[in-house]
Amino acid sequence: MLSLYDDAELYDLIAPRDATMENFYVEVAGGPSRRVLELACGSGRFTVPLAKSGAHVVGGDLSETMLERARSVARETGAKVNFVTLDMRDFQLNQSFDAVVIAANSIMHMHSTEDFARLFATIRRHLAPGGNLVFDVFVPNARLLRLPLGERQLLGSFRHDELGEIVVEETISYNPTTQISEANWYWSTASNPSFRRTSLRLRQIFPQELPLLLRQNGFELVSRFGDFDRRPLTPESWRQVCIAKEGT
Repeated sequence: MLSLYDDAELYDLIAPRDATMENFYVEVAGGPSRRVLELACGSGRFTVPLAKSGAHVVGGDLSETMLERARSVARETGAKVNFVTLDMRDFQLNQSFDAVVIAANSIMHMHSTEDFARLFATIRRHLAPGGNLVFDVFVPNARLLRLPLGERQLLGSFRHDELGEIVVEETISYNPTTQISEANWYWSTASNPSFRRTSLRLRQIFPQELPLLLRQNGFELVSRFGDFDRRPLTPESWRQVCIAKEGT
């Protein structure tokens, strides 16, 4: 079973640039001379815009494949970013930051209470006084989490320069006691069905749970939006876009 992050090119295919997301993170975390740390930076789709805003940016990720892609993108665009290999639960950079960013649901890779405790403790060590923790997570979707076991759902179709049209389907298995969903993605072309299978295990974080999780680990939720255009969080929202600070 491959990880979603083993092929940076295919990852970028299903997670293309999004101007609204980029603008939100740049407006909240970036700007001239700001010190920004992006955790789980992946292929740099937010790291590079943050750097182009004039911020001094460090991008960290566990995947060397994704980091290599990010370094290539930064070179091509002239963005100055320090990319480092790290596990966001435990690292020491010996510097502090005005903002720590965890974009595109990446905080959902924390599966256990211990994972969250380690992550937030490490962030607190690196966050300057008054600094922001900025992140987004899905609102758990009850319909998707209750799909029949093994039933494939269309995730999307994407155009690849060499392979042509790629169709991605997914199955989801959800454990309500751990709040972890395990998705299997099946990648197909017309001539090569299911040529690739990748897995993705994500911890679901419910809206009423999130402020308590932050408070338990030394943070207070300052703002929470239903999308990157800063619309309110409503029952129809499918994102939680959050800004938090260290608690007093």
